[in-house]
Amino acid sequence: MSLVVRRSPFKIMCDSIHALLFREMKTRFGPGNFGYLWALAEPIAQVAVFAVIFTLIGRTSIADVPIALFLITGILPYSFFAKALPQLSAALDANKALLAYRQVTAIDPVLARLLIETVTFILVYIIITLAMAWLGFSVIPDDPFLLIVASGLLVCLTLGLGLIVSTIASYLASTSKILSMLMKPMFFISGIFYSATMVPESYWYLFSWNPIFHVLELSRDAYFASYETPVGSFGYLAMLSLCVLSAGLALFHLNRARFITS
Repeated sequence: MSLVVRRSPFKIMCDSIHALLFREMKTRFGPGNFGYLWALAEPIAQVAVFAVIFTLIGRTSIADVPIALFLITGILPYSFFAKALPQLSAALDANKALLAYRQVTAIDPVLARLLIETVTFILVYIIITLAMAWLGFSVIPDDPFLLIVASGLLVCLTLGLGLIVSTIASYLASTSKILSMLMKPMFFISGIFYSATMVPESYWYLFSWNPIFHVLELSRDAYFASYETPVGSFGYLAMLSLCVLSAGLALFHLNRARFITS
């Protein structure tokens, strides 16, 4: 007598994401391990290049924080957001054929890509801080828990925005071009190379709406004992991340049939 093992919906979802992870890794980084090494090397090189440039122009610290550590807490969270959002937004389109299989739900490709970007973000953070420790820098965060909370809220916010943009893209073909255009000014207004204390108080309102600016400010506040953000707010960031994630999940659920048939 044959024994049929029934998998729970959660187990089916985990198996689908697991298979999509391997497919995504092979498609994006090639069959070998060196392709993924390039994904790690890119943000590391970015931090190194900007640290050298700032050192050459005579800046050894910003807001009493060594320039290299200051850049790490700005470049890495922003790079995660700037890379993950377009990847999540395009996940459905890149895996549309797989949605014909009933085991694969529309959100599985999005979660697979989010997992890849999040693991890459954590690995790069660890590699760079270990390298800085080897060079003699004090790299232990002042409050690791708050640093993790700020990074976790960034991941939630990115997932929510990715789901919303994916839904919009199913109605509007030029969504990726509009997103690319909107992301360009974010590089300059998110506080990667400066902190709120370097901006006159009368101009803080120009940055306080930006959740990525809050992530960077709160990350530096948690990382460095010498820095206290006058603008960053966990309350604002948590409320916005929760609202955006809720809206993204609701839109995705309402349009799940459209993702398969369109």
